[in-house]
Amino acid sequence: MQDFRPRPARFRFSDRQVGILFMLPFLVTAAAFMVWPVAEAVRMAFYAYNPLRPDDIRWVGLENFERILDDPLFWESFHQALVWTGWSILLQTVLGVSLALLLHVTLPGMAVFRGLLLFPYIVPTVVIALNWRWIFNSEIGIVNHALLSAGLIDQNIAWLSTPNMAMTSAVLLNVWKYTPFVVICVLARLQTIPTELYDAAKVDGAGAWRRFIDITLPMLKEVLVVVVVFRTIWTFNKFEEIYLLTRGGPGTSTFNLAVYAFEEGMANLRLGVAAATGVIMIVMLLVGTVIYVRVSGFGQEDKAP
Repeated sequence: MQDFRPRPARFRFSDRQVGILFMLPFLVTAAAFMVWPVAEAVRMAFYAYNPLRPDDIRWVGLENFERILDDPLFWESFHQALVWTGWSILLQTVLGVSLALLLHVTLPGMAVFRGLLLFPYIVPTVVIALNWRWIFNSEIGIVNHALLSAGLIDQNIAWLSTPNMAMTSAVLLNVWKYTPFVVICVLARLQTIPTELYDAAKVDGAGAWRRFIDITLPMLKEVLVVVVVFRTIWTFNKFEEIYLLTRGGPGTSTFNLAVYAFEEGMANLRLGVAAATGVIMIVMLLVGTVIYVRVSGFGQEDKAP
């Protein structure tokens, strides 16, 4: 006898629905740990709030922004943030491309060097900063010892207690730690460039420098634009390296905007001012990124005429 009982319905998901389902955990996490904190910081930028008096929170409008723009320390921190970011990105890009070109050469044992290159990138920042404090110690640091032994200096350099030297030390730490990121990105792109282009250039009599200018550099343009944008954003916002190495000193000579916001929020207990500083940093980075991408012409070659 035929069974006419209804069969349970089967749920079938389209590829689009499956994709959304797998993205849902990331979207929830991003909303909880990225979107909500940024939105809260923007909201807090328009309030005066002291954490020691949690019930005393009041709307002040643009007063926090006015206080920041009238503060000479903010402009000093902004200038030092530009110096810190500019020199860090310049040195990381130049060294990263140079090391990637060297590591792209096929030689025995090259894989070992590529693996060792990741060492600075994976070591925790606090460990690096504490070690570099000893390395740059004016009395027993290995840097001064090496320079004295080589006859390059005749007396110890106060690396972390002299304004210019302190900023130089912070930049060198940042370059040492994050140059491997640039090398990895550039090296991955180098391995996708067709060798036929170089062979044809050699036939035409192009030397190594001409091949780099005419073939390698144009092929690296897109990845370098992305790397520079991301490294600029990360470096401009960096706090821990400078603070662990110099505490923003001597004085305020190594303050960047992240350290300035921390001091306003944690030391001076002006959380509204600290939040407003963060909002200003977001706007600066957004405007700077748009200008840089437009000037570099990133993605324009893919547009239809």
